[in-house]
Amino acid sequence: MSAVSGLWSQSERLWNPAIMADKTRETFEMVRENVETQANGADTKAMDVMFTAVIEGTTPDTITTGAIIMLIFESLSLYAAYMMWNLQKKGFYLYLAGIAVAFLAPILFIGGWLGFITAMASIFLSVFMAIFYAINLKYMQ
Repeated sequence: MSAVSGLWSQSERLWNPAIMADKTRETFEMVRENVETQANGADTKAMDVMFTAVIEGTTPDTITTGAIIMLIFESLSLYAAYMMWNLQKKGFYLYLAGIAVAFLAPILFIGGWLGFITAMASIFLSVFMAIFYAINLKYMQ
């Protein structure tokens, strides 16, 4: 279900990258304001540098690149889940390959803080799912 939902949301990002870039910048601006009200002096400077880099890096081009990367990841994840449902061990390794794509591609193709944040957000829940799949690997052929 997550992969299907991801395919839909990434398709929306791909169809409207300018709108999504504006929404993403607005979201990061709101988070920045919340962090500034709660942080002390030294933390504020470091966070300000990161938020500035992310906000400036959020363009329609980076949204398009991120959407394409995530469409590849979601497609691999969906097919891998289908293979694992049929108890094929290759599906688990395909799933791990998808996680590698979702982690490395944003860092390589987007770069900077935005690439790192995109990579971390992409794989957060997938790592937990990979652990759960690995526990059941012994039942796969």
